[in-house]
Amino acid sequence: MGRDDQNNKDDDTGAAGFTKIARGLSDLFTVLADFDQLPRRGRHEKDGRVMEYSFGKRTLVDEGEEGGGHEETAPARPETPRRRAAKPSSLEVLEPVTDMFDEPGEVILLFELPGVERKAIRCILDGDILLLEAKTGERLYRKETLIEEKLAPGAPHLTLRNGVLEVRLSKQPT
Repeated sequence: MGRDDQNNKDDDTGAAGFTKIARGLSDLFTVLADFDQLPRRGRHEKDGRVMEYSFGKRTLVDEGEEGGGHEETAPARPETPRRRAAKPSSLEVLEPVTDMFDEPGEVILLFELPGVERKAIRCILDGDILLLEAKTGERLYRKETLIEEKLAPGAPHLTLRNGVLEVRLSKQPT
């Protein structure tokens, strides 16, 4: 068998494979089109194939839309209150510049928070995550920091000087 004969054989096999795939997809689309007229649950037999199915909620057709397709109406529900849309906010959320120092007896974190007052700072230690939130004017500084050291129980010690917040976390004695 020559090289040209081998290439022709490969082309025939490839075309046959593609034809089988195309026929299978065509059959699948036909079956899926039939599902539009079927109830939500059931058993469908066509051309010797049996399909058992169960659908969740169907999409409802808009009332103004006209068409001969199958439509399902939603059951009557008590009127629910309208959802409130989020108000547009001019608040800018920033992540503060952070430095972390691992000292022998404590972990020290420094956060740059320009223009923030001490009363506007919220700092919470939850397990091994330190959450910092601070608001000033149109800015919200927010940062979550993973602390990998074993820390002693207790609240973090905070000191704010010239826009730099120092957070000291005591380590457990080893």
